[in-house]
Amino acid sequence: MARPRKYPLPPDPELSEPEVEDEEPEHFDEMEPAQLVQIALENPRMKMPPVMVKALNEMWREYVLADDDQAKRDARNIKTRLARASHDELHPGCRKITITVPVLKRADGRGGVWYVRINERVYVGQVDVWECTARQIDELVHLHGQVEANRMSEGQNVTFDLDTGSMVAERARAIQRA
Repeated sequence: MARPRKYPLPPDPELSEPEVEDEEPEHFDEMEPAQLVQIALENPRMKMPPVMVKALNEMWREYVLADDDQAKRDARNIKTRLARASHDELHPGCRKITITVPVLKRADGRGGVWYVRINERVYVGQVDVWECTARQIDELVHLHGQVEANRMSEGQNVTFDLDTGSMVAERARAIQRA
């Protein structure tokens, strides 16, 4: 008795069914989100239009809050489908660009060096990234600059009279600035 093949033979292209990739995007605009999710999960190799990605995200948000087993299963399936989607499907029109990411330092010069880190990946120097990642890196660098601008150094002496009528509001502002 022979063993089954480890790698099955590819299917005969003449006998296989045509894939759903030929459907027009206008057709998807008229469909309900639940129908779009069903089509996306049944056809994992199909390139998803933006309408389908949006429907998958919306349905995942609904299912993840539900408490029954079917909703949890559907949420896992949607998450898996979105994880396998290409960057072009998730962010249509996004291009690769080259940016220079600075090393982040304390403004007062008292030491401390930080690198921009997204999902445990460190970005420093000249890097090739997608536009969406570049926007996120720029936002992190900008937020670091704001934090450093608001940091109080040892030379600043800010005093508040906390015994006045607006004591709580002034104290909250003082804590936020510190």
